[in-house]
Amino acid sequence: MGLLRAATRLAGSAVRTPLRQATCTAPAPAARGFVTRSQPRLGHNLEDHFDFAEYVMRMHHPMGEYMIYGLMFSTFFITFGPLLHSNYYFTGRFLPKDQGNTKLCDDSW
Repeated sequence: MGLLRAATRLAGSAVRTPLRQATCTAPAPAARGFVTRSQPRLGHNLEDHFDFAEYVMRMHHPMGEYMIYGLMFSTFFITFGPLLHSNYYFTGRFLPKDQGNTKLCDDSW
């Protein structure tokens, strides 16, 4: 009960005190350093569209996109390249025929 009594006393004293007049003072500029960061911009997609107009209108250098596409194609070749090579090594063709016989599955021996 003591905690509740103290809280109501503090809330009552805050209500009775007159409001102070707000003074217009410019905030002091923050010192920028090497590891300081800017305030986050909480916007939506339309603001991003206008903030990054150079990217949206493809005015930037395309090397970044080429690198992403290169990574995508390289993952394709890294995964399927050895499979196709092993098919060629064992059967003589990269992709076997559909429903075709292979040398490994031959029952004639």
